[in-house]
Amino acid sequence: MTEYLYHVDKEDNVIDKVERNHAHSNKLLHRSGVVLVFDSKQNICLAIRSPLKEIFPSCIDSVCSFHVKYGQTYLEAVKEELFEETGIKAKPEYLGKFLLDEDPDHMIVAVFSTVTDERLKLDPEEAISHTFYDSDKADELIKNEKTTSWLPEAWDLYKKKPNP
Repeated sequence: MTEYLYHVDKEDNVIDKVERNHAHSNKLLHRSGVVLVFDSKQNICLAIRSPLKEIFPSCIDSVCSFHVKYGQTYLEAVKEELFEETGIKAKPEYLGKFLLDEDPDHMIVAVFSTVTDERLKLDPEEAISHTFYDSDKADELIKNEKTTSWLPEAWDLYKKKPNP
């Protein structure tokens, strides 16, 4: 089944709908998102992406990163993908968005956070493991290890919010 995304400009205004593969192969800006999942002790859950992923295989990422399908709002996409990728239903908090326009990614990335103590059930097609880290350890990993291109900026956006 063909998946359609929003083709957007640098201000996130919709231009048209576009097939996912066409957006990627032609470097068209499209909508995406990431959810930073924390436990009640304020530890962030980071995952190791599946080695089968097309981009950033076996790299550190949040436990939920996704494309916004055409016809969805960012919030609808967050709720759907958070459940599909982690098995949890939690209330996401919008933190902001940023432009990521460098190979291999050409996206407007909306960043959300959520807190849960539910046991995560990761989709093995998305991630092979996950661990909760305190803020200092997360900073060290994100700075020194191979991550997705969007994780460092999403993490920085989270840390800039009042009382992270």
